[in-house]
Formats: sequence, C-alpha cells, structure tokens
Amino acid sequence: MARNPTSSDFPLSPIQFRSAKISVSRHESERPASLDEQEAARRKIHTIKRTTGAVPDVAPSMPSYDETMNSAPRMPPISSPAHVLLNGHELEPLAIFHPDGRNLYDDRTFPWRCVCQVTSGTKTGCGVLIGPRHVLTASHVIDWNASGDSVRLLQGGTLIGTASSTDALAYEFISDVTYTNADDDYAILVLNARLGDGLGMLGARTYDSDWDNETANWFSIGYAPTLSLATPVFQTGFFLDEDDFDLGGGRMLITKTGDFERGMSGSPVFGFWDGGPFVVGVVSAGMSGLGNFNAIAAGSNLTRLVSQARSQFP
Repeated sequence: MARNPTSSDFPLSPIQFRSAKISVSRHESERPASLDEQEAARRKIHTIKRTTGAVPDVAPSMPSYDETMNSAPRMPPISSPAHVLLNGHELEPLAIFHPDGRNLYDDRTFPWRCVCQVTSGTKTGCGVLIGPRHVLTASHVIDWNASGDSVRLLQGGTLIGTASSTDALAYEFISDVTYTNADDDYAILVLNARLGDGLGMLGARTYDSDWDNETANWFSIGYAPTLSLATPVFQTGFFLDEDDFDLGGGRMLITKTGDFERGMSGSPVFGFWDGGPFVVGVVSAGMSGLGNFNAIAAGSNLTRLVSQARSQFP
C-alpha cells in the first residue's frame, strides 16, 4: 500500500518515476470512444481558376433577432498593469514604440462577433464569417497538407461558436508569402456547421483605387497573440494604398498605419456602407525589407472567390 506523501517529499524525477512502483486509486468507468483512434474525413481542396472582368458585390446579412448594429465594438474597462519591483525599482515591460491602434473588445453583436480563430495543422491565424458556412482567411494560414481545419469564435474567453472544415477553396496554395503571391493570399473554408445563419456574415466588395489614402474609415478585427488569445482586438483609422505595380484580379494593398502582428494573418479589413459591412481585403504579411509596410490581399479575385464559394457550397 502506497504511503501518504509528506510536505517534505520532493516530486519524482523522470529517472525515479521510471523505476518507482506507483499505485493510483481507480474508479469504475467505461472507456470513452473519443480515446479510440478514428480517421477523420479529409477535407477536399478546390483550385479556383482566375478570370477577368468585374464581379458584383457579395452582400452581408445579419440575423433577424439583432435590432441594431454598432459602429464600434464594446470594449471592457482595462485595468492598470501590475507594478513589478526589483530591489525597490520598477521594471518596465517591452514597449511598442509606434502608436498601437488595437483595442481588446468583448462584443456579442453583429458584425463584431463574426471574427474567427483558425487552426490548420500546426498553423494558426484569423478569419471571418463570410457566408452561412464560409470563413474567409489567408491562404498561407491553411496547412494544405493537413486533413482538415477548425474555427472557433471567442468573445471575452467565452466560446460562442465552433466548426470544422469540409472543403477549402483558393487560387494558390500558399505556404510562404512573397511579394509576388501576396495579392492572392486568401482562401475560403467551408464548414460543417451553418454558423453564419445564427451569427451573421460579412459581405465582400472589390477595393477601388480611388480610396487610396483618401479615407481612414477602415476596420479590422482579429486575435493578437501578444495581447490575448481569448478576446479579439479591433482597430480603425488606418489608410490603405493599392500597389501601383500590381495588375490583374488579385491586388496587394499597402498600409503603414494598420497594426498587425504574427498570428493575425487572415484578419479581415472591411468598411461600412449603406448595405452593411463589406470585406475589401485580408491581412497577409509584413514586408520589412521593401519599405516596412503590412500587405493586405485584395482585388476582384477576393470578391469572386467569396461569390463562388457561396454558390458552390450553399
């Protein structure tokens, strides 16, 4: 019979553990089926062909139970950080030296609740509900060799929705983002649950170069790993500028005022019009060696991809 440990006992080292005879009390229980190895159905991958010409907007939609739509999410009060002292001197945390426009928020209203965490194999990123069972994210967030993907919608640490993918659509199966493929760095995950029916979905609109540096009324929502993985962040008041040398249906937008970090790839960039919120781009990558800017994947290819995903997988 195992003796009771005393407060002076140290925990076993790995070497001691392997040689010790440990006896753990047991209770009656049946083996859960979840412990048995089961091969999950592999999601299907669809390559979308590029076409030319204008494409109509894809409209957003909100559930009938919502009465109003706020122009900004509700943000909880932020408590002051704890003071850390060493020998009577206060220690300073690492600082962001540029003005960081991101704010944590907890809002269960449309469209702020539509932000998603995306997990694909060993990769993670962000996304947004863009259809009844469709999530828009960045192509490089997807592990194209994995069997599937999962999305979670978290607000204030509370899980308000979760689903797995059945299909994935993209123009390019990107693993490493470069200057030449960042303009088409988006993908659609088709889900096994119609989360958009209950939570709503954003629309998609093709970015117009007339908006270059003319308005800062853009919004982005996502999960910032250095701030919180349980509560999303919101920002607005940043400018966009379409790359003059980028042609075709995929376009790269440049921002030097929008704040993003590793892990926020796939976050939507959107604006509000009379019809509601429309996504115009997806956060792709930072380009530090080419002028220190963040790249947003946009263009008519994005709108066309959303439209095709909705029609092909209603």
